[in-house]
Amino acid sequence: MNIIKQILIEDLQTINENEKRDGKPYFNSQFLIGHPYLCIGMVAAYIPLAIILWYAPYFGPYWTLGITLLFLILTSVLLFDVKPVYHFDDIGILDLRVCYNGEWFVTEPVSDNAISKILDSKEVNSSIKQEISRLLALKGTISFYDIYHIAFPEVSAPEQAKLATQN
Repeated sequence: MNIIKQILIEDLQTINENEKRDGKPYFNSQFLIGHPYLCIGMVAAYIPLAIILWYAPYFGPYWTLGITLLFLILTSVLLFDVKPVYHFDDIGILDLRVCYNGEWFVTEPVSDNAISKILDSKEVNSSIKQEISRLLALKGTISFYDIYHIAFPEVSAPEQAKLATQN
C-alpha cells in the first residue's frame, strides 16, 4: 500500500503548507480577546498575593519581584499558539504526541483530490476501493484514520503469535 501512503503524505504536505503548520510558537492575542474575564481575574487574584508577599517578613520585595516575573512569564505562555505539523507516522499512534497534536487524524478530512487519486489508482486493491467508497457514501467525508485503518489493518495479538510460530 505504498501508493496510498504516498498519496496521504502528499495530502498532509498540502494541508501543512496551506494552514502554515510548522510547529513553531507564534504570538496570538485570541486568548485575551476570547477570555477577557479570565485574564482580569488572574491579575485581580495576583494583586492580593503580591501585597501579602511584599509585607510578609519572610518574603519581602525580592521575592515579590521574582514571583511577579514568574507570574508574567507563565501568563505570557497563554498568548502563544503552536500549529503542529501533521505527519503520516502519527496516524493511529496514541502516545504523548496526542497531548500536543490531538487526534487530528480522526477529524481531519482527506481531500477529494487524494480520494480520487486512491480510487483511480491501479495499484490499490479493489476491496480497499470498495470500502473507501462505502465509507464515503455512509459518512460523506473520510478521515486520514479511516483510510489508514482500511489500508493498513492491525494484526491482532493471537494472529501475531500464529504468524511468529510459522516463521
